[in-house]
Amino acid sequence: MNRHINIRFFGVVAACWTMSVAAKAQVFEPGDEPRTVRTGGFWEDWFVQAGLDMTLQNPYGYDFSKVFPNGKTFGLDLAVGKWFSHQVGFRGKFNWENKLPLLENEHANWLAPFDQPGVNREKGGYIAFYGDALFNLHNFFGTYRTDRKWNASLYPRIGVNYNFGVSKGSLLAGIGVLNTYRISDRWSVYGDIAYIMTGGGFVGKESRADTGTGSNSNGYLTIGLGAQIELGKVGSKELGTKAPLNHVLTNGIWDNWFVQAGLDMSLMNPYGCNFGKVIPKGMTFGLNGAMGKWFTPEYGVKVRVQWDNGLIPNNGLEWVAPADDPKENYKKGGLATVAIDAMLNLTNALSGYDPERKWHTSAYLRMGIITQFVEGSASPLAGIGLEETYRLNDRMSLFGAVGYQVSTSEGMGYGFTGMEDTAGSNGFFDIDFGIRYDISRNQFYRDAESKRKAYAQPLTGHNWPRFAVNTVASVGVAYIGKTALKAVVNEERPDHSDNKSFPSGHAAMAFAAARSIDKEFRKDCIWIPIAGYAAATAVGVERVVNDHHHWYDVVAGAALGFGAAELTWWASDQLLGKGNRVAVGTSGNTVDVVYNF
Repeated sequence: MNRHINIRFFGVVAACWTMSVAAKAQVFEPGDEPRTVRTGGFWEDWFVQAGLDMTLQNPYGYDFSKVFPNGKTFGLDLAVGKWFSHQVGFRGKFNWENKLPLLENEHANWLAPFDQPGVNREKGGYIAFYGDALFNLHNFFGTYRTDRKWNASLYPRIGVNYNFGVSKGSLLAGIGVLNTYRISDRWSVYGDIAYIMTGGGFVGKESRADTGTGSNSNGYLTIGLGAQIELGKVGSKELGTKAPLNHVLTNGIWDNWFVQAGLDMSLMNPYGCNFGKVIPKGMTFGLNGAMGKWFTPEYGVKVRVQWDNGLIPNNGLEWVAPADDPKENYKKGGLATVAIDAMLNLTNALSGYDPERKWHTSAYLRMGIITQFVEGSASPLAGIGLEETYRLNDRMSLFGAVGYQVSTSEGMGYGFTGMEDTAGSNGFFDIDFGIRYDISRNQFYRDAESKRKAYAQPLTGHNWPRFAVNTVASVGVAYIGKTALKAVVNEERPDHSDNKSFPSGHAAMAFAAARSIDKEFRKDCIWIPIAGYAAATAVGVERVVNDHHHWYDVVAGAALGFGAAELTWWASDQLLGKGNRVAVGTSGNTVDVVYNF
C-alpha cells in the first residue's frame, strides 16, 4: 500500500512540473552596483505554487525512528507570494493534510486521536496556514544573475493549524528552505523542506504526560514538491528606459537600516477572563527595542525584543503566571518576547515612493516566541498590527504602533490557563511609542544618475549596521569555537566544578568584541580599542583570580576570540562587501570620485 502511495505521490508531482508555456522571463533589472536591482511595482513579481507534500509527525515523547509508518501523512499545498526585491519576499501557504483519498496512510497512529488509525482522516485530517518571510541566499551572498536557474531561500515561518480529529488547534513556528529550479521562462519546480514546532492543542485536548506542552517539542517535518508559475507581466525590464514612478533602485546590504526604542503597554487577554476588567488586572508596562532594514520602499524586516513587567510594576496585576501569586511574576523578571516583523509600508505600496513624505503607515506580521521567566515556559507567538511613523528630520522619526499578539496557554503560563485551554485564544494587545533613528543611508533612488550624485557625498560617522552584524557574528563564532573545544579537551577547572576549563569562553567572547571595536574605531581614536582590550583583559584576569580557569585557558580564549573576529570580518567583506566604497558624481563639467576607506 505504501509503495503505491509513494508512486502516485511523485507521479502527480512529475505531471505538474512537466507543464510549461512560452514566455519571457520575469526578472529584475540589475543595478549599476553589485547586488542591486530595480524593483517592480507592488502588483509585479507575484507567484503561485501548487504541490504535494509528505509530513513526518514528531510528537513529544515518541520515538522518531518509528515515524514510518506511524507518523507519515500526505497532503496538498497551495501558496501565493511576492518577491519585493531579488533578496526578500513573502509567501502565504495553505496545507491540507491526511484527507485526500489518493494519499491515504492507514497506519497514521501519531495523529490525534492517537492510536486510532483512520479516525483522523475520516474527520477531515488537519489544515495549516503559514506565513513565510523569504530570504534568497544566492542573491544575499552572491551577485544577482538574471539567467540563474536554481535559487535557494531560507525562511522563518509562523502560522496556525487545526486538527479536525480532535477539533483543536494551535500556533506554530518553524524554519525551512525553499529550492526552485526554472524549467521555462515562466514555470519552475520547487522543493520545500521545513521543521514546524507547535503547541499541545495540535496533539489533542487530553492531558497526556507523554505529549508534553508548548514548551516541549510537538512538531513535524514537512517535505513538499510542486510547480510554480509567475503571475502578471512577464519579460525582463528594458535597461536604460525611464523608470516608472513605482520603480526604484535597491541599495546595498548595509543601507536603509534603522534602530528604534520605546515604551509599551500590554493588555493581557488570557483565555476565559473577562477583558472588560483588563485595567488593572491585565495591564503591564515595559520596554521594547528593535533593529531593522527596508529592502525596498514597500517591504522591510525588523528584529524586535520586548520586556514587560520587569521594571515598571502594576500592583493590581492579576492575569499573569503564577495564578496563586501574580506578584511573583514581577519579582522573577516578568515576561519577554523576541520576534521578527515582516513590514509592509502601505503608504508606499498604495501611493508610490516619495522621499519627502513625512507620514508613513505600515502593517506588520509578527513571528516569534514568548517566555515567562517565573515558569521558564516558552511558546510560539504570532501577531498583526499597524505602525505609524512621523519623520522629524533626515534621521529621526517618532513611531507609534498597536497590535494584537496571540500565544498558546503555555506562553501565558501553565499555572494560569493550563493545558485544557490550549486551543483557546491566549493573547494580548500591545501599544508602543518611541523614537526611530536611521543609522545608514535611508533613501531610494529612481535612476542611476540621482543615486550616483547622492553617493558622491560620503556619509559621516560609521557603518553601524555592518559593525553591529559583524560584532554579533564574531561573538557567535567565538562561542561556537569555545563550545567545541571544551567538549573535545575536557579539562578540569581549578575549582574542580566541572571539566570545561579549556578554553575560557568569557575571554573568547570578550576579545572577539574588543577586536571588532578595534577594527571599527581605531582610526577615530586609539583609546577606544585600548579601552576595549583593557576590559577584555580584565574579564580574563577575573576568571583566573576566582579559580574558574588556568592562565593558559584565558590566553587560548583570547586568541580564539581575536581569530574569530578576524575571520568574521574577512568573510563579511567577501560575502556582503564593505559597503559602497566607490561613488561617482557629476557637477557641471566636472566628475567627482570618492573612495571611502
